[in-house]
Amino acid sequence: MDVSSHFRDFPAILTGGKRVYGKLQWMGQGVFGTVILYRQWGTMNQVAVKFLDKFRGLEESKILEKIKKYDPDKNNLLKLKEHFEFNLDYCIISEKLDQDILHYMCDITLEPLTVSEIRPIAQQLLVALKALKSYGIVHTDIKPDNIMFVNHEKYPFKVKLIDFGLARNVFDLNRMTLIQPLGYRAPEVVFGLPKDESVDMWGLGCSLAFMYLLRNLYPKTSVYEYIFFVCNGNHFKFKTPSEYVEFRSLLKQMLCVNSKDRITPEEALRHDFITMKHLSKRKEHYATLAHNLMSVCSCIYTHQRICRSTRTCCIKNQMTLMVNLHGAWPTVQMRQLLMLSQCKNKESRNLGVERSKAW
Repeated sequence: MDVSSHFRDFPAILTGGKRVYGKLQWMGQGVFGTVILYRQWGTMNQVAVKFLDKFRGLEESKILEKIKKYDPDKNNLLKLKEHFEFNLDYCIISEKLDQDILHYMCDITLEPLTVSEIRPIAQQLLVALKALKSYGIVHTDIKPDNIMFVNHEKYPFKVKLIDFGLARNVFDLNRMTLIQPLGYRAPEVVFGLPKDESVDMWGLGCSLAFMYLLRNLYPKTSVYEYIFFVCNGNHFKFKTPSEYVEFRSLLKQMLCVNSKDRITPEEALRHDFITMKHLSKRKEHYATLAHNLMSVCSCIYTHQRICRSTRTCCIKNQMTLMVNLHGAWPTVQMRQLLMLSQCKNKESRNLGVERSKAW
């Protein structure tokens, strides 16, 4: 698709709602819609405008209106500004966020996140799932590209859950035969069993695993291959020191094949990995950095700046938690490659690919 010519198809001046918007730049293309960056006329306020067909636009806007009533900032959910019809399109105007985690990891840093960086993201998304559960809403499409940083420069690892185009009320869920992308699809969806909001916990568990591995925990190419890996259970051969035992424990409870045994958002928020109970008596630099990163969860929109140096301090610990489908510990060469991941030179750009090939 020629993005530049497609971009010209969208209105330079957007009207139809309470405000007027001027077009700035292309942001992204999804399966059902296109997102363009606009600026509110007469101000410097930028917004994301999602163009989609009327039916899907009305469905998504209903969900976002419901979320809007319950403080989306507090619950780490996308904030709706307004929505309206424009010509043949339906426009959903929402806050402008930073970048999604998939783009950040695969196109910018080219390296996995550390466990200390994953922890605040996990906490915020568990808060989001807890809120959605209380509203009776199931997202059904949790994956790294639907998790966005709010402002990564100012508030490192402050995130929000976006894209409610496939979200449904929980009582409508069992009418849908196929939800969630393969690789993030809960077993009960694959086998056509009764579904509830626990499908989102499975999607979150797969997303957290991706953040650590920089690859999908489960295959995305074939349903049969996916079923084999889920049922085989070899994906949890962790070789970890004590500080990562709790991360492994949380992932295993998120990814229970039986949805009835899967951990709930409320339970997960009390898990030691999130509360850092296992770090409470430790005074070394690692524990201090972990607590500093978690401060973004309690200070939602403040001017507090959190130290960005944690990647350097935590990268050595990253080697210690590796999901290995074949039981092989990475070679010395792979460990050396991982240590070089802090370099922003040409060689470091291949790290994510090399690490993914190691398993």
